[in-house]
Amino acid sequence: MASIRLLQRKLDGAIIFREPASDPIPAYAILSHTWGNEEVTLQDMEADADRSKTTSKAGWAKVQFCADQAAADGLQYFWVDTCCIDKKNAVELGAAINSMFQWYQNAARCYVYLPDVSKSEGASGGRAWEEAFRTSRWFTRGWTLQELIAPRMVDFFSAEGHRLGDKSSLAGEIQEVTDILGRALRGDALSSFSIRERRAWAERRTTTVEEDEVYCLLGIFDVSMAVIYGERRDRAFRRLEEEIHKLYKGIHFEQYAVGFSLSSFPEAAQFVAREEELSKMHELLHGHSSRAAVVLHGLGGIGKTQLAVEYVRRHKEKHTAIFWLNANDEDSLRLSYRGIAQQVLQCHPSTSVLSSVDLSIRLEHYR
Repeated sequence: MASIRLLQRKLDGAIIFREPASDPIPAYAILSHTWGNEEVTLQDMEADADRSKTTSKAGWAKVQFCADQAAADGLQYFWVDTCCIDKKNAVELGAAINSMFQWYQNAARCYVYLPDVSKSEGASGGRAWEEAFRTSRWFTRGWTLQELIAPRMVDFFSAEGHRLGDKSSLAGEIQEVTDILGRALRGDALSSFSIRERRAWAERRTTTVEEDEVYCLLGIFDVSMAVIYGERRDRAFRRLEEEIHKLYKGIHFEQYAVGFSLSSFPEAAQFVAREEELSKMHELLHGHSSRAAVVLHGLGGIGKTQLAVEYVRRHKEKHTAIFWLNANDEDSLRLSYRGIAQQVLQCHPSTSVLSSVDLSIRLEHYR
C-alpha cells in the first residue's frame, strides 16, 4: 500500500502537511465528498503557497470542516483527496488509486459531506432533509461507492456541517437508494458477494473521466493494476476482468476453463436464501490452497439441492470449472463422470488424458 500523506490540525488551528513516513500511521479521519469548483490542491497547501488564496477557494470549507470535525472526535490528523495526492505525479496518482480502498478502510472515521442536503440547526419538521439525502449527487458518483463500503464508521453531514446520522442508523435509506445489501454495509467480506453483485452496485454510478468508471472498482474487487488514462473505458474494463479472473481462478484460468450452465436447475419459486448457511459454505470453500469440501446433510426435501444451486449462482464466476454429479446410484455416478469428460473435451479437444477415451462405450463396460 502506498504511503499516505496526511493533514494535521495543530492546537492553534493551523493546518499543515504531515508528509509520508515509514513510522506507524497515526489515527486519522477521512473525507468523502463530490468534487466541485475551486477545489484545494496539494500545491495550494504547500509551505510556500499563498494561504490567503488557498482559504478563499470554495473547496476550503470542506477541508476546514474535516479538520474541525476530526478535532471534535479527538483526531488531529485527517485526509482529503483533493489536496493529499500529487495528481501531477503519475506514479503517485497510480499508487494512490490502487491504495484508496485501504486508506478508507483504515480510517478511524469517515465524514461524508453533502452540499446538496440542508439541515438547519434546530429546524422543525424532524427529518425533512431525507428526500434531499436520497437524491444526493453523492450516491451517483463512482468513487463514493468504495467510500461507503470500505470504512467501518461513516458519518453523514449536511451542507451546514450538521450530522444527519451514520451508516448504521441510515442503513434503510442507503439500501433503498443503492440496492446494496445491509451485510455489505455492515462490513461482511466483499469476497462473499458475487462478482455480478458487486458490478451491479456501480451500474448507475458515473465518473467525470471514463477510465475512472473502472479504476474506482479496484478496491471493490481487491485487485491492483496500472492506471493508464487515455486507454478508454472498454480496454480498462477488459484489464480489470483479467485481474479478477487471475485472483479467483489463477493466472492460467483460460487454459483450464470449462463452461457450465445452470439452465437445467431452475430456481425454486419458494426458495428463501439462507444467508447464514451460504456464508458458512463460502468461508469453508474460499481461499484454500488445498482441496476443501462442504457436505450438506439432512432429510430429503429440506432444500439441500437448492442451497447448493444458490451457492453456485452466486459464485460460479470465481471458478474455472464447476461440475454437477448425480450420485443417486452407481450407474448415475458413472454417467456423470462420463458427462464431465464430454464437457472437458468440448472445451479442450486436445486434452491428452481424455482424447483417447471412447465416450460412446456402453455403461456396462464400466462395471
